[in-house]
Amino acid sequence: MSYPVSEIQEALWQVTDSIPISAEYEAPTLATFFTPPSHIRALRLHTPLVVGARGVGKTFWAQALQKEDVRSLLGQAAPDLRGIHVTIGHGAIPCEEYPSPSTFASLLPGHDAASIWRAVLLKACVSAAGLEPGADMPHSGAEWKTLVPWVADNPERVDRIFLDADRAFARQGMSLLIVFDALDRVASSWKDIDELTTGLLRTALQFSTFSHIKTKIFLREDHCSRISFSFPDASKLLASKVELSWTRAELYGMLWKRLCNGEGASGQCLRGLFAEHLPGSLEERDGAWFFKNTGELTDNVLKLLFHCLTGPYMGKDRRRGMPYTWTVGHLADARQQTSPRSFMAAIARACQDSHDKKYAGMNYPIHYESIKSGVQIASQIRVAEMQEDNRWATELLKELRGMNVPCPFQSVQDRWQEAYAEGPSALVRMHPSHTPPEFESAGWAEVRRQLESLGFCLTLSDGRFNMPDLYRVGFGLGRKGGVKPLS
Repeated sequence: MSYPVSEIQEALWQVTDSIPISAEYEAPTLATFFTPPSHIRALRLHTPLVVGARGVGKTFWAQALQKEDVRSLLGQAAPDLRGIHVTIGHGAIPCEEYPSPSTFASLLPGHDAASIWRAVLLKACVSAAGLEPGADMPHSGAEWKTLVPWVADNPERVDRIFLDADRAFARQGMSLLIVFDALDRVASSWKDIDELTTGLLRTALQFSTFSHIKTKIFLREDHCSRISFSFPDASKLLASKVELSWTRAELYGMLWKRLCNGEGASGQCLRGLFAEHLPGSLEERDGAWFFKNTGELTDNVLKLLFHCLTGPYMGKDRRRGMPYTWTVGHLADARQQTSPRSFMAAIARACQDSHDKKYAGMNYPIHYESIKSGVQIASQIRVAEMQEDNRWATELLKELRGMNVPCPFQSVQDRWQEAYAEGPSALVRMHPSHTPPEFESAGWAEVRRQLESLGFCLTLSDGRFNMPDLYRVGFGLGRKGGVKPLS
């Protein structure tokens, strides 16, 4: 390398220190967004349903689609995103474009969920198309308790307004995309969440007949699996569903996009290091650096780049594995999926740890012990995130602290039974809002199945219970020769 280890180490610390590793929402910018080739189909105008686990980028993409400068770049790979208007139909940040959870709660008992969403869509279409729907319709600033009943009582009139809006967009040579995200936050119980989500999916299916009004719904994986999809033509939605995931090369490509866009001398140093392996592959546009050809970012190239930072081994020799594969592998859940948020959290921690500790005899900017520290921190963050969505699951897994895995499932079941003498039904009473209602009459085997579907654990071929490091470390379980949990 033409750059001193200390200089690269300082640059890495400066760039990764600014990454909000534990924040769920980060506004997309030209310098931060990286589009995996596998995500392009999910972002296209005619893809109505996008599903992904927590941390894979659903909210990031929902926000990116609303930003004109980012959308313009996305349009290079997805031409149907050019010349469109994007508005939000529901999101993580409260705004007047859709009801708040308390407003949903007040509307739901007396109104069909589909009518509520039709009111949201009506407001978006009237505003974007610049229509004047008539004096009898509540004005755009009317409260939802006024607009929703009017929509429910005037179905033909509402359909006519939607048709007029679609024709208006056609005359203007544009399309309207209405984005829905964070639907697990529309209500406080799964019963209401599922009812509202099903109502939205039914409504979105009806809107698929319009040529210039489109909807895009981002759903969490476990949320989607709860929906029955038993309404007419639901198979059409499922057939067009796109699942978000990240390959190993895509994760490292995202990392180098962030590193190459570092500010000042730090960014210059890391761009120089990148150029040593891929000369002439970066270009600057609008104050940000981009890859000219993401197809060049193969595993072979990215492995060499990363090992310039870490060295080739996770120890003194090859027996401990290679950092390039080890890092992603130890951040994967039980379904072998690694989220970009967990990955970036681990890398940021590793850079900080190496910068602060200055391990003796370091020949590379990132020490392999720092990468292990990064996995520990990423695991803690992941456990805290999942606790927000699945408290019943995290409370159960906390009971296993101190155990070693793999282990017989009977040992796990004994721990759970000791903590919850009444069995899984106790979880329903303790956490009624988000615990699967089927636990009321289920056994521990069904609980294990639900945990496996969420990626918390897996069953080995010999029947033993196992847990990936992403969760094992955070929940305080041990593994022979594995990364140690933080005390």
